Formats: sequence, C-alpha cells, structure tokens
Amino acid sequence: MSKNKPIHLASPSAIARSYSNWFETTIDSFLDRHRLPFQSYDSYIEANAFFVTFTFDKRKIARRKSRLSVREAAISEKSGSKRRELSAEFDNVDRLYKDVCRAILGSNFNRPTKREFQPLMIAAADVNGTRYWRSSGPIENIHIHSIWVFGNGQRGSFRQKIEEIRGDVNDRFDFDEINVCRVSKADRNRKIDVQRLSSYSSKFLGFNTIDMSVPDDLEMYPHRLS
Repeated sequence: MSKNKPIHLASPSAIARSYSNWFETTIDSFLDRHRLPFQSYDSYIEANAFFVTFTFDKRKIARRKSRLSVREAAISEKSGSKRRELSAEFDNVDRLYKDVCRAILGSNFNRPTKREFQPLMIAAADVNGTRYWRSSGPIENIHIHSIWVFGNGQRGSFRQKIEEIRGDVNDRFDFDEINVCRVSKADRNRKIDVQRLSSYSSKFLGFNTIDMSVPDDLEMYPHRLS
C-alpha cells in the first residue's frame, strides 16, 4: 500500500507498534459503524472476525510473477506510464477478497452504495523467522497474514467461498494453504486478541520500512476495488 502509510525514523519495533496501533484503530472504527447497539465489542469480534494466513505454492507463484511482469510491461509500453501493480502474492489475496465481496454482495459489489457493506481486511506480508529477528534477515517464504472483520450475517458466505477456493482445480489462485482461525481465545478478552493479532501481523513491517526488501507489504480493504 503506497498511500497513508505511517512514516517514522525509529526502530523496527517502534514502527511495528505504530502499524499495530493503526490496525487496532481501523478495526475499532469498523466495529463502531457496524455493530448493533446491544452488541458488545467481545461478542461482535467472536461472531465476525477471523485471522487468515495465506501461504503460496512456489511453482505457481513463480509463474504468476512472470505473467504479471509481462502484463505490466505491456501496459507501460501502451500507455507510456508505469502503473503500480500488486505483487503476485497480493494479487492472489486481492482477487480472493473480491470473490468474497461478490459472494456476499453480488456482482455489483464495487458500487459506491455497497462500499460500506464490504468487509474489512488488513493484509500484511511476512517472511520466515521475523519473530526472532533483531535486524533484517533473509527474505524466505513470503506469506500474508490478514485480519478480517465482517458485517453481521456475512461470515457464512466467507466460509463457503474459502472452501470453494481451497477446492479449486483450475489454478485461478496460487495458494499452498489458507489457514482460517477465529480471533477469540478462551483465556483472553477480545480486545487483547485484536491487539495480539495486530502486533503479530505487523512484525515484518518495521524491518521492511527501514530496509525495504518487499515493495508490496501491506494492503487494506475496502481499497482496491477497480
């Protein structure tokens, strides 16, 4: 995501905390707009929030990168200007998000009148071993952690669409695994759960802000709906 990213001259951990706080604020704002007067923060998160990790098939993602590179070059040559394209990994997540929106809201999900009903997704890149880093390390096995929050009554369509994509045999997507977890934990309150997952999702972003190795490291939705 190239717009509205917080910029800091600080340590990786301080930058990651800033991202984490931003994620929490964004989630709080979404809840304030969507939960019913009688719904508590905890009950809404328990019913409507998920933590989803996407890993990628190395062979498929390599092919995707090649195709996207050719497409980007063709667009640049035709238009005379370079348009930002999503990375191969985020291209997959972007298309999955739109499929989920289509399942929830119909084929015209991207109309302005339906924007407020689109789910929130915060998707952040990660690589192997970042929880142990003290400084930037090797970039291995790029994967994406995401926090999803839905409107009331939407989660069933999300679950069904994820199962369809897991069973896809037409190679529309390049996922190796899609791991879906409920946000809630029995020994925590939901606010702590959201804080924990926001922190976990942002751990690579601090290092990548200082020493950018992965140009495409964050997307928030609703955002790219063209």
